[in-house]
Amino acid sequence: MRNYIHITLLLFILSNTVFGQSPDWSVNENKFQYTMSFEGFLNVDGKDLTDTKDKLAAFVNGECRGIASPIYVQTEKKYMVYLTVFSNTDNEVVSFRIYDSANNVVKNVEKTKVFENNKHYGDLFQSYSFASPALKSEAEITDFSLKDLKTAKVVQGSQITLYAGKGINVSTLNALFDLSPGAKLFIGTSNKISGSNSIDFTNPVQFQVLSQDQSVLKQWTVTVKLGTALFYKKDAVCYAGGVIKVLYDENEVATELTKDGVKILTQNIQNGQTVFNNLEAGKYNVSVGGTTKEIVINQKQQ
Repeated sequence: MRNYIHITLLLFILSNTVFGQSPDWSVNENKFQYTMSFEGFLNVDGKDLTDTKDKLAAFVNGECRGIASPIYVQTEKKYMVYLTVFSNTDNEVVSFRIYDSANNVVKNVEKTKVFENNKHYGDLFQSYSFASPALKSEAEITDFSLKDLKTAKVVQGSQITLYAGKGINVSTLNALFDLSPGAKLFIGTSNKISGSNSIDFTNPVQFQVLSQDQSVLKQWTVTVKLGTALFYKKDAVCYAGGVIKVLYDENEVATELTKDGVKILTQNIQNGQTVFNNLEAGKYNVSVGGTTKEIVINQKQQ
């Protein structure tokens, strides 16, 4: 009988550690002089919470200092929480808890905030993340290309330059891109979906990448340049290897030389040209600015 009671008690404790009824959180606002506010969103186990029965609460030393639930913002087509935190003094450490009504569980938010009177965090575009576990904060473009268009790419920090052949219509291009996990890409505040967009690259395009937790908004610039490539060759002879010369009207563009599918060398265009020397006889592919040319170096007899 005693073992049965112990087991029952243990199950009850474990159950209430993970699950529980909707918490009876409350705050007496009249006790406090100062406020701090947040515009944010709730996320538990990678899923945004949208039920009005879900709750967010702020605490200082175990005392509830603010409560909010998700509401739908029609203009933004997303759910937000508007949380006001109350205090009588600055510099108190504020912690947060989330009640996930679908799973009837309370989750602790790892990050805390130091109370500052009249301080506000988040907005409709870049909301404050209340998440358990924490979401990712990277905002990188890890790859960028253009659908159905062969290009060469140069990346310098947050500047991406794509080189395409002359005569390409760049006013309605479909961008393909990979981002940091969970991040989103925008022009202004308009969200762009990889492979399903139409973007005018006549001039450099300013993109914004918003991290998964929305704490980082990084600016990226993508430029599409058009150029014309000319190729010349000199066959190999018994005393000297062959030569391939590439003329291109943009400097610092990477020019790649391959043979039998294996990259041999990459050189940048300097002063409008680059030269590959001492080549043995064989079939080569030279790629520059979105153009690839097959060139055969023959072995000439003298």
